Amino acid sequence: METHTLQSTHLGEDRTLKIYLPPGYEEHPEDRYPIVYCHDGLEFFTHGRIATICNKLVDEGHLEPLFIVGIEVRKQTRNDDYGPDGSRHDAYTKFVAKECVPFVEERYRVRRDTAHRFMAGISLGAAASLSLSLRYPTLFNRLLLFSGAFYETSREQVRALNSLHSLTAYLVVGRQETSVDTALGKYDFYRANQVMRDLLVERGADITYKEGDGTHIWGFWQKEIPDALQFLQRKLGS
Repeated sequence: METHTLQSTHLGEDRTLKIYLPPGYEEHPEDRYPIVYCHDGLEFFTHGRIATICNKLVDEGHLEPLFIVGIEVRKQTRNDDYGPDGSRHDAYTKFVAKECVPFVEERYRVRRDTAHRFMAGISLGAAASLSLSLRYPTLFNRLLLFSGAFYETSREQVRALNSLHSLTAYLVVGRQETSVDTALGKYDFYRANQVMRDLLVERGADITYKEGDGTHIWGFWQKEIPDALQFLQRKLGS
């Protein structure tokens, strides 16, 4: 694991990046690797245990080595950063696309084609992932979306497009996420993810949709990370 502090011109502040290096990275200097960028990135490591899960899958031969980049969230501005209608969303998406990705890809041996660059997010971070893909489709078009907070603004983003044939996404949601407390009141994430699935499929996106027993908490998402990473592996092999 390596940690960097990245000064963002677009956000006007520093953000921490925590980077998981592929197993064997130092021993194979000629190799380049796939990469996953995660919103709520530090929590993906601490609460989601994504590095531990990744190590196990690689050791068992179920996943090829890859990079994982955890992008620090600022909790006090999370809604404004991640929400497609947030006051800082434009700045945040530019930070990821124009500052974070170049910073990482200039310093590490990553695969620089869209087919090997993934983005992951939970809840509003999933909405941010989708929004980034719609804004920068040549940069991100492969997504891992956990219990997406797909409010009406996210739906409007998708409805505005006629074709999303280049988009590939893995959606997972808990069946018990029907009445989740949010800043906007109770919200039915279960139904919202079904609606988003249908909107994306109607526009030709390659969607893998999964439901599980669980609520809107890291305990559920952590259990779903192995399947999401193995979906990633299948796409890498396709």
